[in-house]
Amino acid sequence: MLPIYSDLLKMWSDLGYDLPIKEGKYWLENNFIQAFTRDGTLRKLWKYKVFDDLHIEITPYHNKIKFCEGDFETWEETADRLAPDLDTKIEESLAVIRDTVAKYKDYEFLVLTSTGKDSMVTFDLVQKVIPNVRVVFNNTSLDVADTYRMVKSHKDWEITNPKEGFYNWIRRMNYIPNRVGRGCCRIFKEGNSIEYLSACEKLIQFMGVRNDESNARADREYITHNPKWRDKEWYGCLPIRKWSEFNVWLYTIKNNLEINSKYKKGYHRCGCSMACPYATKYTWVLDKYWYPTLRNRWECIVREDFLHNPRWTKMNCTLAEYVKDGWNGTLYRPEPTEEVIREMMEHKGITDRNVALQYFNKTCCECGKNVRQNDVLAMNLKMHGRNTN
Repeated sequence: MLPIYSDLLKMWSDLGYDLPIKEGKYWLENNFIQAFTRDGTLRKLWKYKVFDDLHIEITPYHNKIKFCEGDFETWEETADRLAPDLDTKIEESLAVIRDTVAKYKDYEFLVLTSTGKDSMVTFDLVQKVIPNVRVVFNNTSLDVADTYRMVKSHKDWEITNPKEGFYNWIRRMNYIPNRVGRGCCRIFKEGNSIEYLSACEKLIQFMGVRNDESNARADREYITHNPKWRDKEWYGCLPIRKWSEFNVWLYTIKNNLEINSKYKKGYHRCGCSMACPYATKYTWVLDKYWYPTLRNRWECIVREDFLHNPRWTKMNCTLAEYVKDGWNGTLYRPEPTEEVIREMMEHKGITDRNVALQYFNKTCCECGKNVRQNDVLAMNLKMHGRNTN
């Protein structure tokens, strides 16, 4: 559930969809624009769809249903109606924080924040128990200006900075993170944090991790130990692990917490921008509208990667397909299409199609086994007519 702010409504209007709604009552979830009626029913009003070419379409969910603004609850009214359930979660989370402070009283305490909604709620709860708790923000070098402005407005927050920026790192490594092998989180989040805090012997890190965020986090307990911390006496405390995203937003609205501007622009997450391989078409639409310079920069980097490491033969896709979504590891064909073969031939100046096909041959011409080593593939090409020294 994401509250729909006026910034997102403006974007939709600029893209041709001027909806008759205002900030303060509406939610976006699972591609539906929804609102709670006065009796607490969540009603779907419009369907939001993103196409492969990244144009959007917003259509009425049910043409026969008529409504007016007065039919629906405000966010604050929804929060008041659901207060008993939320209060129970708040008390449980505060009890976890108090118990942790009491049990680990000789440890150092800090809050790790990304400026995201989960970590800001966690920060607010921890402050009720430890008023002057230490706060650390991991600068991955991949955040947008909205996030950095928010961080710098808190003069007492500590900032960890990587020794090498993300863009320099991928160029040096000749590597684009994807869903199969990211590397970016391990190096620029966990790795950076571990190095920065290395002087701490006993440490409790309060984190805004929730069980329903992913399968990997589903079985996390309130107190956890990251294997990457090895034998350090470091523990993570996850006071809101049982909260839903909706709970987080209700608490944020009810307590008027500070909100990263990315959420108001329609983002469900405010972490690494542009280069996250887990981003979706929905996010790319926002990127192209809100951060066109950053988006164009990333597309240029991906285009360079495709040409420098001929991806035609590695992924059996075209340059355009790779730039759009192939780089993140979600696009791979077992065999090239005619368009892929033709584009590769034009780029390399090959006129003989039979020679071109050998670039896509990943099997040994003698035994038929799969081959991935570049030197063996080069011998295959030489045997089939390529003039290779």
